[in-house]
Amino acid sequence: MLKVEHITTGYGKKQVLTDVSFDINKGEIVLLSGGNGSGKSTILKCIYGLLQPWNEDGKIIFEGEDITGNHSSAMIRKGIVYMPQKKNVFEEFTVEENLLTSAAIYSKSEANERIKKVFELLPILETMRKRTPFHMSGGERQLLALGNVLVHEPKLILLDEPLAGVDVGNSETLRDCIYDLQKNGVTFIIVEHKRLLLEDIVNKVIELELGTIKKKE
Repeated sequence: MLKVEHITTGYGKKQVLTDVSFDINKGEIVLLSGGNGSGKSTILKCIYGLLQPWNEDGKIIFEGEDITGNHSSAMIRKGIVYMPQKKNVFEEFTVEENLLTSAAIYSKSEANERIKKVFELLPILETMRKRTPFHMSGGERQLLALGNVLVHEPKLILLDEPLAGVDVGNSETLRDCIYDLQKNGVTFIIVEHKRLLLEDIVNKVIELELGTIKKKE
């Protein structure tokens, strides 16, 4: 489904990734592991087109198509959505307004249908539909962030530290939602330090060290 081929990239003059390559199959939950600065989040940004490979042979192939460096709007249309660790909700909007804004690229009827499906996947959000993120816990905000992603009914979801600052109950809700989606063919690449919370659903672990792949298991 996804091929990351020989990616070398970084920020400004600072190189972060060196010749990173791996394959992911449809329906897998893949965990990117490694210490701070190992390049985990950089991989997600490169897949999503927020960073460009520095080398000509560096490519991102999705469902057989070269999508290297495509704009995020094109990624969404192809079924790839990215949830960053921070700034992943609209702070001044209610839960319902967040979802409507995320679904604004669709017709009104389709947007409403997609939001209905999000509420079915994450029913806790429906109970908070008039609440703003200012009045939500860290875990509830992350559930809303995931809801903003799910309105696009993606094939591949890129999650950067989805469990950061999330209490046990909401962590379990997030994990269960990820697992339910995976059973329906959705693929995940997850950066997460709380590895123990995901171990029972992860199919593959890719361990990075200083911008290179140290081990795949």
